[in-house]
Amino acid sequence: MKIQFESAKKRIAVLWFTFAAILFIMLFMQTVKGKYESNVTEAWGWYCQNILPTLSLIISVFIFDSTNGTAGSRSVENFHFNIAFFLSLFYLLIIMCVIFAQPFAKTSAILWLQQSNIYLAPLQGIATGAIGIFFIKKSTDKQE
Repeated sequence: MKIQFESAKKRIAVLWFTFAAILFIMLFMQTVKGKYESNVTEAWGWYCQNILPTLSLIISVFIFDSTNGTAGSRSVENFHFNIAFFLSLFYLLIIMCVIFAQPFAKTSAILWLQQSNIYLAPLQGIATGAIGIFFIKKSTDKQE
């Protein structure tokens, strides 16, 4: 089964940009409240390394498609979309859990964020890879 690529692309973008904005606001509020003390740069570095690479990929595809004039009736396998969407959702929920779990951590907030990279880095690679495959697997066939 296939779905329209433009619609699927927008759904993935909305997911990522919504979570990125929520996480940004949460981190901003924690920064304002002094949660990271003198480690503000490290906290924002953690956010950037976990969110920006995939946002950059998504924005690049939007720019490429708009300047390349490649729109219309392209479709993509529903399977490829679902894998990209749900792996992204899982990854973004784990990032949110890292922030929500900070008060329960037995380490400093910044050390907690840094330690989370042990499991976030592979998850990010898998999610971003799935998004990349989703973008590559688009076809010119009409939706079935």
